[in-house]
Amino acid sequence: MFVKNLFSAIMATTIFSLISALIFLLLDGVDVSLTEAAVGAGISTILFLSTLKHTNVMVKESKTPSFPLIVLFLLLLGLLSFAVSDLPEFGKFNQTSNSQVSEYYINKSKTEMGVPNVVTSILAGYRGFDTLGEVVVIFIAGISVLGILRKRKSNS
Repeated sequence: MFVKNLFSAIMATTIFSLISALIFLLLDGVDVSLTEAAVGAGISTILFLSTLKHTNVMVKESKTPSFPLIVLFLLLLGLLSFAVSDLPEFGKFNQTSNSQVSEYYINKSKTEMGVPNVVTSILAGYRGFDTLGEVVVIFIAGISVLGILRKRKSNS
């Protein structure tokens, strides 16, 4: 999809991020949902809109032939299809080399953590310090964006 209006493109990516965050929330992936909403829809949108405000961008018609791009797309699609065909069957948790760990998480996470989603219980309970580190990184990114976008007082 090609859009000549950059504001429309930014709003489309923001809406896509919000829809993705909603889908993650509906699938009980609260941590992933919050991260997608904060980074994908929040910080990225602020940075894109700020960049658009401070630049003068004119989109020109592309005179590049699209045939090489179509060939590249088909090649990448074929490689991706080949890679996906090698994945284990969906829902078979005992296909991996560390199946005893996966089996433990699947069987014990609901009783030990009390969370219905296995991924959320792993991230919030078993890997709590790692998740705390990710939250700190997101917080630092937000503070950095605010620092970049703040208006400086003139010395006059």
